[in-house]
Amino acid sequence: MTAHRRLTILTLLNAAYTYTLHEVDLKKDLQAHAQAIGTDGLRADLQWLHEQGLILAKQPDGVWFATLIAKGGDVQAGLSTVPGVARPEPGSL
Repeated sequence: MTAHRRLTILTLLNAAYTYTLHEVDLKKDLQAHAQAIGTDGLRADLQWLHEQGLILAKQPDGVWFATLIAKGGDVQAGLSTVPGVARPEPGSL
């Protein structure tokens, strides 16, 4: 479940106009995808994705923003893999 949620986060960031979303928007979008998560859990996922070099996670003034970077885009598209992030299903791209 965690691996699928992380893939969903990457997918949501990929679909965002600037490849960046605020944590509140991510929580709302995850809930819409039947993957509701609390703030602490989301922040843990964002920190983990940041440590893997898939996103930039910034915390100005205590709020979190996440930005997809090239490696994260490759994982989201199924062009590369990272243990802990699910691979996209065939035909879902």
